[in-house]
Amino acid sequence: MKRINMLLLRNLPLLLCLSIASGFRPNHESGGIDPSDFTDTDITEMGVLRAVAWYMERNPLPGKPPMTPGQLENMKPLTATGLFKAYFQADVSPNRFEKALQEITSGNNLVEVLHMEDSSYFFYCEEITKSINQLRILRDSVLSGLKGHVNSSALESARLSAGKALHVLQKFYSNTNWAEMGNSKPYEYLLNTTSRAFPAAPASKTTCGNCVKESGGWYSCDENLLVKDMLTSGYKLSATCRTKPRGKCGHGGRNDVTQNFPPTGGINKETSDRQLSPHYQLHKQAAELAIQATRDFFVGEGFGLLSQIGHDTFKKFFNMEGYSLTFAIDTTGSMSNDIQQVKTTCIEILREYSGSPDAPFNYILVPFNDPGVGPVMKTNNVDEFEYYISRLHVTGGGDCPEMSLTGLKLALQESLPRSKIFTFTDAGAKDEWLKDEVKVLIDSTGSEVNYALTGYCSSRKRRSVAREETESSSRSYDNLYEELAAYSGGYYVMTSKSQLHQILGIMKLSLNAAPVKVAYSHMDGTRFSFPVDETLTEITVSVKSRVSSGFSMTVLQPSGATSASTVVIDTANHKVVEVSPIHERGSWTVTVSPSGSYEVEIGGKSLMDFSYQIMQRQKEYVLPVQGRPVKGANYTFSMKVMGDAKGAEVHRLAYVSGQGIPIGSVTLNQTSDAFGNILAVAPISLHAPTTLLIVEGLSPGGLPFSRVSAEPITTESVQILPLPGQNGTLSPGETLELSVMVVNDGPSAPFSFKVSDDLGLMRSFRPTSSFLNKGENITLTATFIASGEDSSFASSIATFSAKSSTAQNYLKLPITVIPETALETDETPPVYKLLDFYMPCVGKLQQKPICSGHSWRMRFSAKDAQSAVTVRVNANPTGLTCSPRGTDGDKDLICHYVSDCCSPYAEVLMSDENGNTETLTIDYRRPRPSAA
Repeated sequence: MKRINMLLLRNLPLLLCLSIASGFRPNHESGGIDPSDFTDTDITEMGVLRAVAWYMERNPLPGKPPMTPGQLENMKPLTATGLFKAYFQADVSPNRFEKALQEITSGNNLVEVLHMEDSSYFFYCEEITKSINQLRILRDSVLSGLKGHVNSSALESARLSAGKALHVLQKFYSNTNWAEMGNSKPYEYLLNTTSRAFPAAPASKTTCGNCVKESGGWYSCDENLLVKDMLTSGYKLSATCRTKPRGKCGHGGRNDVTQNFPPTGGINKETSDRQLSPHYQLHKQAAELAIQATRDFFVGEGFGLLSQIGHDTFKKFFNMEGYSLTFAIDTTGSMSNDIQQVKTTCIEILREYSGSPDAPFNYILVPFNDPGVGPVMKTNNVDEFEYYISRLHVTGGGDCPEMSLTGLKLALQESLPRSKIFTFTDAGAKDEWLKDEVKVLIDSTGSEVNYALTGYCSSRKRRSVAREETESSSRSYDNLYEELAAYSGGYYVMTSKSQLHQILGIMKLSLNAAPVKVAYSHMDGTRFSFPVDETLTEITVSVKSRVSSGFSMTVLQPSGATSASTVVIDTANHKVVEVSPIHERGSWTVTVSPSGSYEVEIGGKSLMDFSYQIMQRQKEYVLPVQGRPVKGANYTFSMKVMGDAKGAEVHRLAYVSGQGIPIGSVTLNQTSDAFGNILAVAPISLHAPTTLLIVEGLSPGGLPFSRVSAEPITTESVQILPLPGQNGTLSPGETLELSVMVVNDGPSAPFSFKVSDDLGLMRSFRPTSSFLNKGENITLTATFIASGEDSSFASSIATFSAKSSTAQNYLKLPITVIPETALETDETPPVYKLLDFYMPCVGKLQQKPICSGHSWRMRFSAKDAQSAVTVRVNANPTGLTCSPRGTDGDKDLICHYVSDCCSPYAEVLMSDENGNTETLTIDYRRPRPSAA
């Protein structure tokens, strides 16, 4: 344990590295490039959109007419919102799909932190075979996580691995000479092992000449490539590639320390900026190849992810199935009447919405008692769901508190991401120790947890209000359930058993295929105004009194007329109404009586929303934060407008505390991605324990609009950082150590540590606890062991957590078990032997027309220990014949070559099935042409 400079610590993952690695830039948030340039994020998003569009075209919804190829994939513009609306033929938000896509792009971007010193992730230094093998290992790890029962953790692991695999795949097009060779289609061999490998330049081959240095300090490299029939890539120094050999291409650009050493310049196409990319003119061509390759990664005929995992898992991977409506129900004896009310009232509501675009994908029932939990029951049919509830058997209930958090944990694990979970109970939680684990699950799944209580009892004493205020920024919760509901952005309602049916209308609020939050605020007084823009098709107004006395409320339209509304919840301290249809647009008002302290939340239905990431600068790049952000640290807020937002403007980002109290605001800097979609960024520092973000601006119709983030952001005063240069892979029977750094940014305190993983590979970790002063850090190391009995791929997520009495954070790292055979890389090219050689082509015999009457010839062998050999010659292809020499077939060839004296030269390429190449060069030309 030691104290280190905190500024240094912020950038620790990159400061230990030798140089800055890159291909296409990871994202626009990092800056330094033209908005029209394609980044890893742009390429990944468009490639995924094309893949999903291709899938939707071939799998229309039941009862919908068939689609023609290209009907969706060729949409202009192709956006997630437009794609989902065209496919479902209704207002269905793609926000769940967007979250899956965000996990994939995060995995892609984070390669710049976790693997920047490994050339095999970038196709640098002519490590063609190594990079292809790295790509295939990552793809196989994706597949391993999607076998059998697929839960939310397996999906998260698979998406992170897919992002890494796509990073390698996309770098092929920015960092090799594939585009320079005039290829208009992706290199299929990268993903399809049955296709043909293209020869790669051997170590002895000169691949580049010097570029011309211009007066502006940049290099003109239009003609620097010397190979047109072999793959090569630029050299960029890293821990695995420490020199640029003589005659080899550089990566190039001002971030390449070798660009001034012969051969000068380079060949990268990562941007359209000639200062950064010597082959800048090919940037868009390379990006289009990378987009098409990304699409093929998922839906390539016969080799894409879809063909490997099947339709059901493919839809789960992209969160295309929608959401689960999950009931976690207490089955103790006192809940008998509650269960009956849930069955009759909720089933009636579900039947009303069954078959509509707003209906959930499936219904899940998780009963819990003490000590029993489960079994989980799933169905897509409302009648069957009613049958499941009817079968619930109530029993027990002697000591009141139940295993409710165990039930909630199971519900979160079994539900689709970003689902709606309702817990019905009249007792407290006996298993409160699971609270932190449940919060991590809420973070990773994005699901909303709602509670309907008809009573409460606890096995422990109520904590003091002062303690509650310390932990929750002056907000005291009635109990753990209200805390979890607030943490997830869900509802918490306490009522009596006789009035339970009156609040079950809360279910209707979940049956919304395009939910948005319009406003959220703490109100002292009697009036609160909020904007209603033209994209909203319905709104809900929720008002909760901070005291338990009764109140009344009215919703007023911009004209001042009272709006017609439907009552959803009507209790003494909580009222919710729904307004649909909306007849007036503009500034609406909710009034309450008597004047007092209230919590107001405005929801609605609209396709216009925003997705966002909290990001942090890490040396050259701005990358997504892992785990929870740290209180008081400086971050970048990055948002993308979803929906038909052409003409919309975003002006301001406001942030409020978890109880709706304004904290501050900042101006948004609006820009766009390579496809013209609205992006906006702003610096942000989060000081409250929980924060909600509010984006404000003008709608496409010029009306004021606001949108609130769906879930509160939780900040902590402890952070966990991954240490660079670690590879989370191991083979069966092997041991792996992974280390993270725990940093205490808060007050001095004792911390306890915990490490777990989904497959049970973790054997031990150290230390288990430590006292950390403010600014101190400690390294937490865990040991994982893979069973030697299973020789297949396996994927897991390791979760490192640190907790004190006032702070907790976590970090997730993927672990992959890789069979030894998959790690074997054939980098040895074929060997040749010149057996016979006859060259009479000297002097006048090379001159025309005499040269055509004379010939030269040679006989040679070409042999490879691993695979078949392909032999090509670039001068006179018809003069070459090859045949097997022995019993090894095409692994061992005898070749004859003959040509006239007009061509007294030949370069013979001998390559194996992995593209490893050796050359045999004969050149008797006098004089010889220059290398250029």
